[in-house]
Amino acid sequence: MVAARRLAPALLVVMMAMALPAVGQEPQPPRGERIIEAIFIWRLVDELDLTEGQIIRILPRLKALKTIRMEMGRRVPVLRREIRQLSAQQPRDEEAIRVKVAELNLLRAEMESGRRRQLQMIAAVLTPEQQAKFALIQETFEMDTLRLLQEMRRIVEEQLPPRR
Repeated sequence: MVAARRLAPALLVVMMAMALPAVGQEPQPPRGERIIEAIFIWRLVDELDLTEGQIIRILPRLKALKTIRMEMGRRVPVLRREIRQLSAQQPRDEEAIRVKVAELNLLRAEMESGRRRQLQMIAAVLTPEQQAKFALIQETFEMDTLRLLQEMRRIVEEQLPPRR
């Protein structure tokens, strides 16, 4: 437990460093998103009091969850746009619309299945108490982060001179 507490700051530094783009590296998510991911991982390590072994086993699962989320973010908008375009055409090609809707539904089902599988693998590494905390963090992290960002924006705006 003490080792995990010593490892948490180092892990945070590594994750923050990963938020900086490397020369010649393929495009990464926006820096802010990567920093939020680092904060999420740090929060998990800290609040769940993860051991080094748990961290090693969980990090690949978190990366897989991120990959699923990124893939959904990449593919779903394309399918939605295609469905909108097909729906706007006159005359409508009902079969093409059905095929695209089925493709969208299949993609969502596959991604949700992969997400559930990764979450089950994470749960298998955690104690029941850690599982409960993990579930609560998952439920509140996005809202808490948005609230924090809004508060920070407000503070920064208060510090700026008024616009003319």
